[in-house]
Amino acid sequence: MYSIRRNWFLTLDLLLLSLLVTSMQADSSELEKIVLSGSNVTLQISESLPENATSVTWLYTIKQKIVEYEQSRPPKYFDSAFKDRVKLDLQNAALHIYQVRKGDNGTYYLRVIKDEIKQWKISLKVLDPVPTPTINIEKIEESDGNCYLKLSCVVEDPFVDYLWYKDSGPFPMELQRSTLEVTVTPHNQSKSYTCQVSNLLSSKNNTLYFTPPCTLARSTGVTWMTSWLLVMVPTILDLLLI
Repeated sequence: MYSIRRNWFLTLDLLLLSLLVTSMQADSSELEKIVLSGSNVTLQISESLPENATSVTWLYTIKQKIVEYEQSRPPKYFDSAFKDRVKLDLQNAALHIYQVRKGDNGTYYLRVIKDEIKQWKISLKVLDPVPTPTINIEKIEESDGNCYLKLSCVVEDPFVDYLWYKDSGPFPMELQRSTLEVTVTPHNQSKSYTCQVSNLLSSKNNTLYFTPPCTLARSTGVTWMTSWLLVMVPTILDLLLI
C-alpha cells in the first residue's frame, strides 16, 4: 500500500512539473540584443508586465539566478559573475548590466509569477570592437607595364567581414575576402588600396599607398617634420635675441 501511494504521489509531482513547464513555454517569447564589450546594456521586454506580481526573477541560462524580487522585500542579488554589475528596475523589471563582458553571451530569462508563471527569453550577443587591421604585401610582380598585386589583410578576430576598395570605390564582391589579388593595368590603376574590417557594431580600416602601377609610396611625414623643425628653430632663436 505504501509503495502504491508513493508511486501515485511521484506520478502527480511529475504531472504538475510537466504542466508548469508547458505553461512557461507557452508564454515564452524571445528577443535578441547585440552589444559591444565594455558597454552597458538594458534587458527589457516590450510588453507590459502583470500588475502586483508576487515574484520577478532574472536568470542567466535556466539555472543561474541573477536577481529576484518579491513584494515588500528588497531585491536579492545572487552570488554570480554579474554581482555588482547589475541593477533591477523595480518599475518595469528591466535588468541593467554594466561593463558587459564576452562571457555574458547567452540567453537570459525573465520569470514573473502572478497566479501563473510567465517567462520571456532575451538572447545577448557580445562583440569586441574590431581592431585596426594590418595590410601585408604578399607579392608584387611587374611585367610589360602591368602588375600582379597580392595583399593580405590581417586582424586578430576571425568573425569579421572584409571590404577592399581603391581610389574609384569598392572591388567586386567576388574579391571581398582577407586576401586581395588583382592584376593592375593602365586602365585600373589606383594610388591606394584600403582594407576595411567590420562586425555588426564596429569597423576599422587601413590603407597602403602606391605610385602606379605597383611601387609602394614612402611616407614623407618624417621628412616634412624635420624640415619644419629646421626652419622653426632659427626663427625662434632670432625672436629670443630681439
